[in-house]
Amino acid sequence: MSKIDLHMHSAFSLDADLPVEILIDRCLANQVSTLAVTDHNSVHSVNVARQYTQNKDVTVLSGIEIDCSFQGGNYHLLGYGFKGDMADFYNLEKHITKLQADVVPVKLQKLKDLGFHLDEDHLYHLAKGNTPQEEQMAELILEDERNFSHPLLSVYRGDGARADMPLINFYWDFFGAGKPCHTPVAYPALTDIVSLIKSNHGIPVIAHIGANVKTDHLKVLDEMKAVGVMGVEVFSSYHNAELANKLYDYALGSDLFVTCGSDFHGKNKPKIEVGTCNYDLAAEQYIKRFVESALA
Repeated sequence: MSKIDLHMHSAFSLDADLPVEILIDRCLANQVSTLAVTDHNSVHSVNVARQYTQNKDVTVLSGIEIDCSFQGGNYHLLGYGFKGDMADFYNLEKHITKLQADVVPVKLQKLKDLGFHLDEDHLYHLAKGNTPQEEQMAELILEDERNFSHPLLSVYRGDGARADMPLINFYWDFFGAGKPCHTPVAYPALTDIVSLIKSNHGIPVIAHIGANVKTDHLKVLDEMKAVGVMGVEVFSSYHNAELANKLYDYALGSDLFVTCGSDFHGKNKPKIEVGTCNYDLAAEQYIKRFVESALA
């Protein structure tokens, strides 16, 4: 059976590792027939994906995932189906890249304050001239023999409780909101990003709300809908069946689009594969309606 996956990352996302072409081949091998590459704050994959799939039996939507802020919290807003020269998105990428680069020294100092050793020269070499990512910091910390006996790291090794996906788990445990290395970034307002996506003839959809808030999901969605968000990523690797069902009923009752996405990254999230969106046939029809609207 063909599959739909509208949230995945290529190497144009600094925390992912597969070139666009290899990512699309992986989708085809996993029977994904409709996809969107939604790189972090970047649209560089869009034209690559279009050219590579010209003679392939697959439907590709333009996509992006943008960091933004709303009511004191950070969220990810997906944009689909945008058209034109994409200059607004290129300018946005430059702005957000600078915001993220500026806080790297603060993050490194917080890691040092916890007693972690990290070779900064190696980190910047690993980043290949880009902004170092938290998962790269985690990788070097876990590999550094000076940290082998650090008590905070045992859960990421061997059969430890967080060893199934050590790099992304390290990110959530140390850099997530309220965690010891969390470093606020003044991301653009969600309202501004909604306007940017719409002004480029795209559809704004809130990503994996269950990863950003633990309670009052529907209240937050009500407030986001009021400022122009048009859809909800209902089926996500971050959502259990109970939450997905709640979001699905909410979206249908609120006249919002229903979407799905694995949030595939590659080695940073090794348990997540493309095409792993658990929706049924009824939900598939609503997802297909969204796809049709995004392609229109």
